[in-house]
Amino acid sequence: MILPIMAAEPSLCFRQLGQDYSAKCQESIYNQEISTDFYNSADLYPDTYFSVIRGLASANVESSVVKMRLFNSFLAAVLIISASAIFWKKNSDLLLTWLAVIAPVTSYFIASVNTSIWNFIGVTIFAIAFFSALRNRKDIKLCVPAGVMALFALWLTNSSRYEGKYVILLLAAAILYSEFAPKNLRFTKKSALIGSAILPLIYLIYNYFADVYGRVNIFDDPRVEVTDGITTTANNLLLQNFLNLPRFIMGFFGGWGLGWFELELAHTVWLFTLQAFLLTTVFALRKSNNAHRLIFGALFAMMCIAILYANQQTFSKVGNVIQPRYFLPFFLGIVIIAAANKTERYPNSLVITVAILATISNSIALRDTIRRYTTGQDVFISKSLNNPIEWWWQFGPQPETVWLTGTLAFAALWALLIYDRNKNEVDAPNSPAPELTS
Repeated sequence: MILPIMAAEPSLCFRQLGQDYSAKCQESIYNQEISTDFYNSADLYPDTYFSVIRGLASANVESSVVKMRLFNSFLAAVLIISASAIFWKKNSDLLLTWLAVIAPVTSYFIASVNTSIWNFIGVTIFAIAFFSALRNRKDIKLCVPAGVMALFALWLTNSSRYEGKYVILLLAAAILYSEFAPKNLRFTKKSALIGSAILPLIYLIYNYFADVYGRVNIFDDPRVEVTDGITTTANNLLLQNFLNLPRFIMGFFGGWGLGWFELELAHTVWLFTLQAFLLTTVFALRKSNNAHRLIFGALFAMMCIAILYANQQTFSKVGNVIQPRYFLPFFLGIVIIAAANKTERYPNSLVITVAILATISNSIALRDTIRRYTTGQDVFISKSLNNPIEWWWQFGPQPETVWLTGTLAFAALWALLIYDRNKNEVDAPNSPAPELTS
């Protein structure tokens, strides 16, 4: 299929020019076209996502993009709220934990046209719905809808990215283990049986990704790279990537910027989101038993190993080829699992602090994003988004209105959830979570 390049690759001019250029640079590629065969020639992505999104395309590129973005945003809001509603009275902290870490990267991709969108949505829905199905298994009115939603999440995820189903399978194994394994670290027949069932799954996932990357043995890799007379061996690269692993993790919180990293963000954004993540996760681990802490540690370590493996297989340094968004769905699943396994609700002081951090992070990121497209980032963020302006949509509200609406909407969502959470809170503010006392 032949499409205008603005529909297929609108960020092309951003990647070629610096941070000081606005979306006005797109005028130079308005009349260029490109074949979609270039994007899925190796059958890298399932057809379902493209078929659905194609139904929203029209002759007007800008209106088509807006409709696609609104559709994906609406889909995420409806499905994630629906999944959370089943589990809300028993554990409202799962949705709050997810909200704490989605700004700016996850929210940016959910409101985009990237194939990763349904992956983010599906993994989030699955983790929440699967926990709900397991912990309400004695209540068929809750268990069945939650189970159906978990299966739908698996389909949705696999409809946009082939690797999505493996992420869900691994998270499902971790959730099952956290629910049915002994709560202590003693080695028993039950824990051995569950552990032995997980090992083939890990091998299956490894086998899939090894085929994707060409089955290079990272421990016996003869490849070398010579740049300016300096030779870099595979072992040199592995050590360097290991030392730079924290930089990759920072990409989950916006430390790399957004999109194809043509959009730099104020460092306050990733710092505040990181603080929100640490507050919720450290509390969750402190209020979990040793087995659940081990599960979190094992999943996080597995993610780090996978990141190193992917970079090593492509013989690339952290920051060059493999992007954080490929591992972000798994990270979101880990965060939800940690929140679900704690034995106490988050205290109100922690929730309010996290809400403030997340809201400020979201607001600054949104303003930075709009600034990048309206004038380029050579104009300070404190200046009005309405003037000066080099580019904006040909319809809809002014950029300053969009920023204010997005900021207030995110803050209002937090306020509404905190109000409803406190309204339904049990007698003691830090009483054990009811799903864990049955």
